[in-house]
Amino acid sequence: MSSTKTAVPKCAALALHEIERGMALRKCRKCGCMKEALDTASRTFRSAEESEIRQLLPTIEGHHATMEPIAYDCIGCKKCWGADAIVQLANHFEEVAQSEYPSDDDRTAKRMFPAVNGQLENSWPPHPGEYIVGNPLGSVAICTLSNRELPQKLIAAARPDLAIAGRCDTENIGIEKVVLNLLANSHIRSLLLCGVDAPGHRAADAFLRLKERGVDANMRVLKSASWRPVLKNLTLFDVARFREQIELVNLIGVIAVSKIVEAAHEAAKKPTATLSFQTPSNSSKIASQVERLQARAPKVLRLDKAGFFVVLPQAATGRIICEHYENNGRLAHVIEGREGAVIATTAIEQGLLTQLDHAAYLGRELAKAEIALKTGSQYEQDAALGILPSKKSHSAEICEDLTCSCHRE
Repeated sequence: MSSTKTAVPKCAALALHEIERGMALRKCRKCGCMKEALDTASRTFRSAEESEIRQLLPTIEGHHATMEPIAYDCIGCKKCWGADAIVQLANHFEEVAQSEYPSDDDRTAKRMFPAVNGQLENSWPPHPGEYIVGNPLGSVAICTLSNRELPQKLIAAARPDLAIAGRCDTENIGIEKVVLNLLANSHIRSLLLCGVDAPGHRAADAFLRLKERGVDANMRVLKSASWRPVLKNLTLFDVARFREQIELVNLIGVIAVSKIVEAAHEAAKKPTATLSFQTPSNSSKIASQVERLQARAPKVLRLDKAGFFVVLPQAATGRIICEHYENNGRLAHVIEGREGAVIATTAIEQGLLTQLDHAAYLGRELAKAEIALKTGSQYEQDAALGILPSKKSHSAEICEDLTCSCHRE
């Protein structure tokens, strides 16, 4: 199936090219890399604002239909069509997070450390976060706290002892994800804490007190100096398993790769004790009760009764001009500032937004404008999501054509 019969938008053409080249190979049609690429393309195209992009969905669905049962997650091909397709999607669509596409180091790790008997394949780590997976059979995990650069360096230097390395900013949700991912892999027995805490948080202290003292009946970490170390998405059973399974190594403040790697090797040499907890965690059951929704673009565009905005970043002054118009086209307010978040807050405080989708749209556009000023890139305000209904059924509430008779009093 070819997607080049009709004009394909440039932002999607390169990704489709990678997908189609890979789908011509049987090894790709059985590979988890290609399935991940197709899943990412489906999510991206389905939520796109442009109808031309959404019209590419049948092409992706056709490729999905020709996929064979997945035989392997990744076989380490020098040229990975699936991974490169995700990279192209990430380069052209803001919706694709960086964590969705593998770096060269990620693919190297997959080649060096294949899952044994498929037990960890496609299942670990079960919770998303900012981390890099090394050897799933390694016994050491590293938390770099707020440091973003260390995980990749450590994964490259500490093989094969290191199972995973990642950051953790917060003393509640961040710690919960770390704990759940470690408990999901019984090979991991040591957690090294290094780097520096994020400003305003003391996740490192919460980790230490969690190991030392546990939690109270309200799932608050005992004696922690953190602001809000409450672990609502863990159970008492999870905490007990974590305290038995994981040994903490305190390297808080250390950022030297050589020192951290040396500590990781030493931790890996320690004998592994038999765990008394053999039953699985209750958290998998809790996670299954969380409602998961598929993002979809709205079918109908509804204008905010309070009016609309025009965002104008000014490169000469480094400021953003945000004009607020009434729906009849009269300029009512002008908000000026350097930070998109402050402008958005001002608009909300002044009652210039009455719809959540409009607030989300304005926040996104202001963030884009702020980035354009910082990078010197071109800014272009996008249209809001949704399609106007036919003129027979539309009303002033949803009509964006200010010259239309429905806006006349």
